[in-house]
Amino acid sequence: MTETPSTVLFDFGGVVIRTPFELHGYDWRGPFDTASDPLWLQSQRGAITEREYWHRRASAYHPDAQDPTHAFMRDLYEQDEAVIVRPEVVALLDSLEAAGLRRAVLTNDLAAFHPPEWIERMTVIRRFDPLVDLSHVGFLKPEPEAFDHALKELGLGREDAGQVVFVDDQRRNVAGALFVGMRGVWFDPTDVAGSVARVRAEVGLDE
Repeated sequence: MTETPSTVLFDFGGVVIRTPFELHGYDWRGPFDTASDPLWLQSQRGAITEREYWHRRASAYHPDAQDPTHAFMRDLYEQDEAVIVRPEVVALLDSLEAAGLRRAVLTNDLAAFHPPEWIERMTVIRRFDPLVDLSHVGFLKPEPEAFDHALKELGLGREDAGQVVFVDDQRRNVAGALFVGMRGVWFDPTDVAGSVARVRAEVGLDE
């Protein structure tokens, strides 16, 4: 029997907030034009991590920075929160809250990409409990340890994983969630409306 969802576990970057590709017109376009971005395709095949992808991209723009990724992300994300956060996902959070569903985050790189003061001022973060950041724990999605860690932070075990709907813009991360028994929805940043609709359908909001 399929368990009734109790929790929606969101990735943060790319799902809750817009991707760097959407905030600047680079020659390389990631999922928006895969033919322009062989390095992105390497990351999607698992040849490099997403963190390594952004480190390489950032280093081209900030070669002398102590932390090129932080410098690069600061250039992009030091904007008003309304520009950064997807309004469609804010509306989804409202619907989930009204339905009594828990909202949480599992992210690989929040502190790895953004400084503490930026994280502190992002009010949307306060809508998630818990916020599980794997920046410094020693494992990343899609490793099973990442999802087991999230379940523990949610007060759940593997036997409860079917209660959790995991939403991520990386297909391999969704596959990792499915491996531990969670339900999964791939969030396509090139089709935000369709992605939100898939989440709503998975948790039964539109029944």
